[in-house]
Amino acid sequence: MKMVANEGTRIRIGVIDTGVNPWHSHIRGGVTGLRIYLDAAGRIREDDDFRDLVGHGTAVAGILRQELPDAEIFAVRVFERDLTSYPSLVARAVLRAAAEGCRVLNLSLGMPAGPGAELLAMVCHTVMETGCIIVAAGHPDNEQLLPASIPGVLGVIADDRVPAGEIRVDHGRCYPYAASGSPRDLEGVLENLWGNSFACARVTAHVARHGQDHETDAIAGSSQ
Repeated sequence: MKMVANEGTRIRIGVIDTGVNPWHSHIRGGVTGLRIYLDAAGRIREDDDFRDLVGHGTAVAGILRQELPDAEIFAVRVFERDLTSYPSLVARAVLRAAAEGCRVLNLSLGMPAGPGAELLAMVCHTVMETGCIIVAAGHPDNEQLLPASIPGVLGVIADDRVPAGEIRVDHGRCYPYAASGSPRDLEGVLENLWGNSFACARVTAHVARHGQDHETDAIAGSSQ
């Protein structure tokens, strides 16, 4: 599939995560969004509180902003401070992000198969049938993470043998896509986060710019 960021077109990317801080130095605006959560009675609710209480979603969005400075980011917060969420919330988030015009969805998260897995898979397939690309973080030690293991979703693992600015594709793996797991550098921070979440964001940035190409095993991306 070829899409997305033609000259003169501003791509919109959904970031389903812990929220995004629009005022962070790596983001600098261009963010809208919402929160999806369970109320005290266990009902799914929405509000406009997409603040990032953890920092993970902001770090992911920082990579996207670096690679795609003109992109609009639509943040959907599905985690609170305890980093607990449910497939039903993620499924709702996928639908909402797609409905808001996001053509590429970044899910730097992984959930075990269990209750709600069929709903999440059905929603992902429905959204992908409309032309939306879903990119999700996998893990080399768990081949059943959701949504990365759902057929059609671009599952990603971190591999720092992949040069910065490139991605690698090997369809013999459960999670075919690989990229550097390094985050953006933060001034004054000696040890920063690393891992599959950031590799996922790098693949998202690549497919948002260049489109999806299943026929090559090595795809040069944008510079870091």
